[in-house]
Amino acid sequence: MSSSLPPSVPREVATLRTLRIAKHFPFFLAVAEEQNLHRAAERLNIAQSALSRRIADLERELGNIELFERQARGVTITPAGEMLAHDVRRILLAIEEARRNVGRIAQGELGTLRVSFSEAMLRRPVLPAVLREFRAAHPEVELRAFPLTSDAQRSRLLADEIDVAFVIEEATDREQFETLHVGQDKFVLVLPADHPLAAKQIVSLHEIAGEPLLWPARHTSPRLFDRMIAAFDARGVSPNIAVEVSAVDIGYELTASGIGLGIVTAARADRTPPGVVLRDLADLDLPLPLSMLWPKGSGSPLVRQFVELVRQRVAESEG
Repeated sequence: MSSSLPPSVPREVATLRTLRIAKHFPFFLAVAEEQNLHRAAERLNIAQSALSRRIADLERELGNIELFERQARGVTITPAGEMLAHDVRRILLAIEEARRNVGRIAQGELGTLRVSFSEAMLRRPVLPAVLREFRAAHPEVELRAFPLTSDAQRSRLLADEIDVAFVIEEATDREQFETLHVGQDKFVLVLPADHPLAAKQIVSLHEIAGEPLLWPARHTSPRLFDRMIAAFDARGVSPNIAVEVSAVDIGYELTASGIGLGIVTAARADRTPPGVVLRDLADLDLPLPLSMLWPKGSGSPLVRQFVELVRQRVAESEG
């Protein structure tokens, strides 16, 4: 009901009145279309007297408004009845559309799917391919995409603000979420093309000790920041952090500008901009498993279909 109900009419009373009126609609519509109580009663498979009472009850519920003029050979619908018939058809069509939409949502044909991902995952070929394929297969599903850090994704997943997350996996993820391993990432060193270490294919941490480093920002990924510090400490190297950066592209540009050497994830040699090169770090023992997370016990058909599509594409890429 409208929020503009008079203060004297409680919402509950108005709702009950609406339900009392609506239950008569099929009977009213049959009479409006047949223009004859006898034929309408046969169509509905009820007694004519019962149908007459239904119409009388509806007229009373509407405020004693006459919907039909009773005549010897049948009934004639009044202008008020014509208007009501038009509205009833519209209402019944809307109910049928609602029924179809509920079924389509239950089948995963309608709705909204909220997908988040870290920069590391977006740069891998699997996720863009899955997003394109899912959109093509479900054109009426609203697909929302959110680039977020792994920690932010976990928070939003727990708050039911997203449906699926692609993160750098942590040990506690399997306790809180359903998980699917989707790949493995690693850190690489970004060097200016004219740097002396660029002549080597593999660089050790001791070789970059003292060099100014471009480091993943603490404020975006505090746990990853701490894990990197611990990995350097394990090799007896104290990193000289010159700048904390929040994206790979920023690391590329600052490295090319001579600000420092970049340590980045999800780097691909075929997408490296001019002026910089990528080199493996031999002894940075920091594996970065990538996982897809979704809520435990999720009953969403859209989530199930998306997870299955990712599962298939990951299996194909590994096979």
